[in-house]
Amino acid sequence: MNILFTYLTAFKGHGGIEKFNKALILALENLTIDKHKLSIISSHDTRSDKNYLKNNNIFYSFNGNKINYFFSILKHLKHNDVLILGHINLAIIGYIFKLIYPKKCLLIIVHGIEVWLPLNYIQSRVISKATKILAVSNYTKSQLLKYNHIDENKISVFPNTIDPYFYSPTDFTKNSSLLKRYNIDSKQKIIITVCRISSDEGYKGYDKVIESIPLIENALENFCYLIIGKYDKNEKKRLDSLITSLNIKNKVIFTGYVAEKELIDHFLLGDVFVMPSKNEGFGIVYIEAMACGIPVISGNIDGSVDALKNGTLGSLVAPENLTDITNAIVKALKNTLSNDEKLDLIKNVRASFDFNEYQKRLKYIFETCVE
Repeated sequence: MNILFTYLTAFKGHGGIEKFNKALILALENLTIDKHKLSIISSHDTRSDKNYLKNNNIFYSFNGNKINYFFSILKHLKHNDVLILGHINLAIIGYIFKLIYPKKCLLIIVHGIEVWLPLNYIQSRVISKATKILAVSNYTKSQLLKYNHIDENKISVFPNTIDPYFYSPTDFTKNSSLLKRYNIDSKQKIIITVCRISSDEGYKGYDKVIESIPLIENALENFCYLIIGKYDKNEKKRLDSLITSLNIKNKVIFTGYVAEKELIDHFLLGDVFVMPSKNEGFGIVYIEAMACGIPVISGNIDGSVDALKNGTLGSLVAPENLTDITNAIVKALKNTLSNDEKLDLIKNVRASFDFNEYQKRLKYIFETCVE
């Protein structure tokens, strides 16, 4: 059997979809190496990574050149029995595939807000013709069904995974050089959020955490809020204005961009990870935080509910409710986890979202849908 996976980006960025695609590429190569022939085509990547794809001869990338990408896809379609679409924005490829080869297998991956609305004609047609739709969370599945007429039996929940190269620490000591870099007292409790701080993505909830700080101060004094990630000027300006109006400049620290090699050490600074998002498709960052032994607080209305296993792995709060957010943070900071409890959290989150589990789920999909 010949299998083609086409997607937008995997090796060009560090977002949730990129991380999902890298894991999927690795899992696909592992599962097909002896039994099937695999091809990987990216519309926007410029290179692959041997950690995730050992056989670079099956990889084609086009750096955003739509014409060359399109003609390469057309050449490959006739030689493949299974097409996996990595994003609904590539619907035209799936549409052509099913138009020419109606009996061949089409799998479509849906992540989040890109399908939380009525789809256009081509997208609707290709979704209706898909053999199976893989939604990263129950919330994405419910929103897809809410706005589009789709057979629910076609949709399988296929959650994200902890990157196979993301190691879980056993020593939870906070990095002294990072504490010094951010001028944080080693005795301070630290609230962290790790995300892109963007005016285009105003749903992460870090502004609500900032608004909760004066309320947290009624219960605790020696704490700070560390916001980890690249920010744009407009969003930083908005948040600075909010911080000034609340008179909490001494409580909030922005790190700016943090390299991947420093990410785990930044997670370990946190006594609690908080991101009360409203529109998260899944939220890989939640499971990464828990894989570092950091307790997590998320919103209770989006895909992060799946990442926290309906609250069994962490705390769910109403993302617009400052009292909920405040109480959850205060509780976490007053009852910090012991090393044994952190190790238990790591064990539990890996039981659900470890790469081996992800690969088993993918294998099951192929066994029940493709073979």
